[in-house]
Amino acid sequence: MARAGGHTRRFSLLIAAGVVVLVGALYWAALDFFKRVEFNLYDQHFRFRGPRPANPQVAIVTIDEASLRTVGRWPWSRTILADLVRRLVDGGAATIAFDVLFNEPEPGAERQVVDRSTHGGGRRNLDPKVRAELERMARENDPDATLAQAIRESKRIVLASNFLLEARPPTAAPERQGSPKKGALGSFKNYSERGLKAPIHAEQEFFPIPILLDAALAVGHTNMLAESDGSTRYEALVIESRGHYYPSLALEAVRVALGVEPLKVKVTFGEWVQMGDDVWIPTEARSRALIDYAGPPGTIPHVSAADVLQGKGLDRVKDRIIFIGATAEALYDLRVTPVSPAMPGVEKHANMAASVLDGRFIVRPSWTELAEAGGIFLFPLVLAIVLPAVRPVPSVGITLALLIALFATAHYWFRQGMWTPLVYPSLALLLTFIAITVYRFFTEERQRQYTRRAFQQYVSPEVVEQIMQNPQALQFGGELRNLTVLFSDIRDFTTFTEKNDPQLVVQMLREYLTEMTRIVIEEGGTLDKYIGDAVMAEFGAPIAYPDHAVRGCRAALRMAAEVERLTAKWTAEGKEPFRIGLGVNTGNMVVGNLGSEQLFDYTVIGDEVNLGARLESLNKDYQTDKHIIISEGTYEAAGTAIEVRQLGEVKVKGKTRPVVVYELVGLTATSEPPKGPRLS
Repeated sequence: MARAGGHTRRFSLLIAAGVVVLVGALYWAALDFFKRVEFNLYDQHFRFRGPRPANPQVAIVTIDEASLRTVGRWPWSRTILADLVRRLVDGGAATIAFDVLFNEPEPGAERQVVDRSTHGGGRRNLDPKVRAELERMARENDPDATLAQAIRESKRIVLASNFLLEARPPTAAPERQGSPKKGALGSFKNYSERGLKAPIHAEQEFFPIPILLDAALAVGHTNMLAESDGSTRYEALVIESRGHYYPSLALEAVRVALGVEPLKVKVTFGEWVQMGDDVWIPTEARSRALIDYAGPPGTIPHVSAADVLQGKGLDRVKDRIIFIGATAEALYDLRVTPVSPAMPGVEKHANMAASVLDGRFIVRPSWTELAEAGGIFLFPLVLAIVLPAVRPVPSVGITLALLIALFATAHYWFRQGMWTPLVYPSLALLLTFIAITVYRFFTEERQRQYTRRAFQQYVSPEVVEQIMQNPQALQFGGELRNLTVLFSDIRDFTTFTEKNDPQLVVQMLREYLTEMTRIVIEEGGTLDKYIGDAVMAEFGAPIAYPDHAVRGCRAALRMAAEVERLTAKWTAEGKEPFRIGLGVNTGNMVVGNLGSEQLFDYTVIGDEVNLGARLESLNKDYQTDKHIIISEGTYEAAGTAIEVRQLGEVKVKGKTRPVVVYELVGLTATSEPPKGPRLS
């Protein structure tokens, strides 16, 4: 069994090596399926963490269902939005960022009248004074001009731009084409690396109409590029279009609120976006930042646009960065995020702005890849060493404990603002566990079943279960233990066989040995062997019963009583019965799997074993009632649990000193019940 255990451990190490190679190959292949699983595990961190307080300097003015019922269906006239801007300015809003695109003009009612009146040839027949008056009215009531005036006067408005994005990075550093639009970034630390660490590239750009673009203090993009599973986890802090680089709406809103000049925003491609001297936003290779969502929709304070237009709730906008955007489900500006399957897009911008103000960022440092590779190697190695030494149920517990510890560690670092990968170390852990468990099932468990079937012929089911739980107790070799050995032998068996038919002898012997073996097993003993018509059994091994001497004595008394029953039965059947003698000795013996490498047996050897055999043969010299002789060692070990009659001292072959022997008469009434086993 020691050899089998070593073989299992070596094969487990080979399994671990195979798993490391397999998972390493999957890691290198970077399959989209595993990316999605990793993202899903990342999302679980938000669920375990739960909502956290958002920065109090950020709020959202929502175009919600109540606003649509009060003001009317969307889109609203820009004269209404101009009124909304003025209300927010009056309420003391620090910055107002529109998550609303104004890339097309809005024709006012007066302009529509002028256009209809001058359509076709009507313009030539119209009185010049009337025409001039209509033009004046159209200009004075132009919704775009009205909103532009409100924006210009407020000096705190950030408008939205949008881009048609190309998901794949450019193959070369982009060259500038044409003049940049308002909001373009102009300060870079590693501009020459813009092709190696390229931000997301835009194929087409959409900016506010010129009148609004000129009036705005800043412009930021509102693009949301979801991952392959459809969830928005990153903020594209910088987007490249025509060789120019444009910031996000959240980034520009914070910049305006902090009073940082545009040229004080410096981009280090693939590393940082620096805002002034105090704000550093870590980015990944494409100048994106993970969004540390504070919580589900509503975590950042909301104020209904309808309330603001009515002069209500203005105390909740004072000195805050205000994002104006749609939250009504009918407007379909909903996104899947780690904290909600339907979060309004404006909340994404607000969460990013709040994170920048708090200085709370989730990063994935490059060294986490080394940690990931270490996990892929270390976990299979640990399981390959540990699992062969434990049973299947504890091995499940160990594997689950390692998985829980892995996730708990990752979650701790997540709370500290660091994303550590889980999927590949977890995969290596699970694959190693499954492979080793399957291997053990088809090898060790088969060996266990073989051992179980073999031992259940010689020991009790209780003993078999103890052996199965600790098979190391049956390793090749022996150990010195204090045990009790029992020998029984049929008196004058040779003469008995000569006088009776062989078939009858075999039948009676089989019946006799069956009953003797049953008693040994029921008393927790181990049937060592049959020596012709003799029975050899030991008590206290492999299960270390503390009362092994009492068990041996009780078994001997039961065996003698069973022979009396068989004698009566055989006599009634007209068969000649036979007599037996029993010897019981307790002492130190060597027990274990003894023999050669080709053939070995679980047995006991030693001088005390020989004494037990000699005691059995002494029954021919003493007239004992039960035909059971025990040694002084057994008498002292059994104590008050047995009744004996001293027979005297005898000189036994192989012993230099006389031995005191006793006849076992019976058990005392105060004999304690059997004690539980202990496998040693």
